Amino acid sequence: MFASDYQFKGSHAEKVKTLVTVKFDKENTLFERNMDVFLLAPIVGFLYQQRADADKKSQSTTNILAEIMNKYKMELEFTFRLIMLLDDDYEKLFENRANKAFRDYGDKKNSPDLERYDSYVRGGVDVLYEKLCEPSKMPDDYIKNLYEFMEDFERRYGQTASDDILKMCRQAKK
Repeated sequence: MFASDYQFKGSHAEKVKTLVTVKFDKENTLFERNMDVFLLAPIVGFLYQQRADADKKSQSTTNILAEIMNKYKMELEFTFRLIMLLDDDYEKLFENRANKAFRDYGDKKNSPDLERYDSYVRGGVDVLYEKLCEPSKMPDDYIKNLYEFMEDFERRYGQTASDDILKMCRQAKK
């Protein structure tokens, strides 16, 4: 898992391309690489409870090479496992979520668990694009939108996310 090329497709590919190319000053972009979007998007998708289906209407694509995926394999596995553990809408029983995260992890390339994770990636791309790019008209708007997004994120999840993880850890000890 996370050892081969990853491909964003359709509207999500277009959004990722925008997120990594739009400049808010002469040399800085919102995200430096597709990989940076891929690292953040599933977390944003999960926290905002945004999932999205793959867009099969457009032929647009953008990739992350296997070599780069491999460099971030530990971080990607951590995020996958964390989402599998916390996603009680997907699996109600904690023991089953733990199995998905650690025992059954990565058993099949096209598993429903990976598809669930990818749907959060796509949903996160949608949220990032919506919050950072859509309302922007001028370069200064990107900075303002980034600041507002970070404030909103902190307001929504600053303490809540760590409380949820702590609660889950206490439950696992029982």
